[in-house]
Amino acid sequence: MARAETSDRLKASLSPRLAAAGAIAIYRAAISPVIHAFNGPACRFEPSCSAYARDAIAHYGIVRGGAMAIWRIARCNPMGGHGYDPVAGAEKKR
Repeated sequence: MARAETSDRLKASLSPRLAAAGAIAIYRAAISPVIHAFNGPACRFEPSCSAYARDAIAHYGIVRGGAMAIWRIARCNPMGGHGYDPVAGAEKKR
């Protein structure tokens, strides 16, 4: 019986949100520093787009949070906005 409960918990923990959060963490640890080394820090928004994507997916889920992240990345251009732009409605729970 304990084995079945462990299996159920493992399946529940391997959700699409967790997979997306892992992909974002890999990007932030491996790819982003290389981009910053060549181009310098060029983020127009605070928090950065990858941090925004992580928070949006954690709060709203993979579909809506992912769409919010894509929209944020699309706004990151010279004609787009800049400044402080947190995920709406996603207060930090500590």
